[in-house]
This record gives sequence, structure tokens and C-alpha cells, in this order.
Amino acid sequence: MTALSARTTVCKLGGSLLDWEGLPAALASIEQQWQGQSLVLVVGGGETADLVRRWDRLFHLGEERAHWLALDSLALNEALVTELWPRLRPVRSRAQVEAAHRDGVPALICASCFVRWGERQPASPLPHTWQVTTDSIAAWVAQLVAARELVLAKSVDLPAGCSVTEAAAQGLVDEYFPRLAGGVPQISWVNLRSTPLTPVLWQTAAVPVPPS
Repeated sequence: MTALSARTTVCKLGGSLLDWEGLPAALASIEQQWQGQSLVLVVGGGETADLVRRWDRLFHLGEERAHWLALDSLALNEALVTELWPRLRPVRSRAQVEAAHRDGVPALICASCFVRWGERQPASPLPHTWQVTTDSIAAWVAQLVAARELVLAKSVDLPAGCSVTEAAAQGLVDEYFPRLAGGVPQISWVNLRSTPLTPVLWQTAAVPVPPS
């Protein structure tokens, strides 16, 4: 992974952006902003994941079954983004990420398959709970592909001086995210709805892992 990791950026596309008419232009801006990088996209859950949350409350699915159902539901969001960004190549393992890099095309993580692949690797699996959303999945993917940077593309600005732990407490990222953030060399934040697109460097050093 050495040749790939030095240039790899994982970008988490917030689910709140999926019902925004400006998304196609914003996706083009992402590709331009990180031109020359090996770009790996993780698509958020948004209303699709919220539907699974409602099902869980209604039918008492339990977090284990709801976890996998929510992951499977992301395929719909991923299909939408590939319609809007046809150059994306769906990937389901690190080897497929590497192949996309060699071919010079951006990669789209197929979350359900990639998580299943990742859990067969010698790495700590993600908890199967609602504390984990695609924020944590993106950080976990960044570690598995040895990315140099994780970019969180959201619908809001990052509050000045907000730490990773504070962001989790405010619901800006999921509850589990602070436990993974320290394993990513660099984390940036961008409000994708802003013009011009201005990424904010959020973290470049390891943060303390909260106690269990």
C-alpha cells in the first residue's frame, strides 16, 4: 500500500447532501479539489438510514440486525451518486481500491461489502450499534487503505475551536468517531454547500481515545 497511501484521500459525503439540487456541481468540485489524489468516496446514510432507524424502533430489530440492514440500505445512496458521478468505480476491498488508483479513477466504497471484507482482515471490527454511522465507517476505511487524509464533506461549517469529542457530543459526527480519529494522519472538514469550497484542516495529530 505504500505507493497508494501517500496520495490517498478518503472523502465522506454527508447523507444530508443527497437531497440537495446542488449536489452534482458539488461532486465535480470535490473531484477538482482533490485532483491528483487517489480519491475514495464513502456515501452517508441520510434519510435512507433514518428509515432503518424507524424500522428498528417499530419492529424492535435490535442493533445487530439494524446495523446490517442500514449498511445494505446504503446501496441505494451509492447508486444515486454513481448516476451523478459516472467516473466513480464501485470497490469492495482494498485490492479494488488499489486497482482504481492504478487506473486513475475515483473509487466508491460499497459499504456493505467493504465492511464485510474489512471484518475478515486483521483489524478491529466496528461495533454493530447505532453509535457507528458512515462517519466512523469512513475513518475505519481510511485506516484500512492507509489513507493520508480523511475529508468530512458536510452541510454545515465546523464551529471554531470544536474538538473531535465536542463534535461528537453536538451530533456533528457520530459517537464512535473520536475513537477512530487518532488513527488517521489528517482530518479535514468542508461545508460542501459553501462557495467557494474551502476545506478546513481539523486534525493532524492523534487525539486521546475516550475510555470505554
